[in-house]
Amino acid sequence: MTGFEGTLANGESASIEDAIGFKAWMAQEQLKLQEKRDELAELERELDKMKEELEAKEKSSKSRLEKNEAYIAQQLKVIEEAYHQLEIDKKVFECERLNFDHERNKYKRQKMSGSSRTQSTAHHHSISPEAYDGTSFFRGVDSELALRKRYRDLLKIFHPDNKCGDTKTLMKIQSEYDSLRTKFYGS
Repeated sequence: MTGFEGTLANGESASIEDAIGFKAWMAQEQLKLQEKRDELAELERELDKMKEELEAKEKSSKSRLEKNEAYIAQQLKVIEEAYHQLEIDKKVFECERLNFDHERNKYKRQKMSGSSRTQSTAHHHSISPEAYDGTSFFRGVDSELALRKRYRDLLKIFHPDNKCGDTKTLMKIQSEYDSLRTKFYGS
């Protein structure tokens, strides 16, 4: 221990020189304490700055997360709507396929019944591929009874209340039926 510290430790009384030394020692200690306070204050400022940066990053992360969640929800909604539309398109396609198969089978039956008639009567009539254009729903109808029967069958298939119903097709059937009806009933 030096000067004044030793004197204080030993419990001796201090002289003026010791008092001056004590003042110098106190000044040095106060400077050391001030330096430590300044260091602590600087560390506290750095800590506050780091805390603010972390809070800003957290706020930014939360905002980004909320935006991502909103985007994902929006994309999920788009996907769900696309799946729903796909289901509708699938049903429409299936109805169109059934209608096409029905018409194709009907055409084959007409072709076969026409060829068996031609063989039995020894008349040869060939059905050209151009004869079936997909819009003639009453092809091969040659009597009033056959016309009415075909009309009822087509209504059962294409009526809008049915699963595979189609209003446009029904209107085409109706106009063709009306023209053939006037032909059969008018003559």
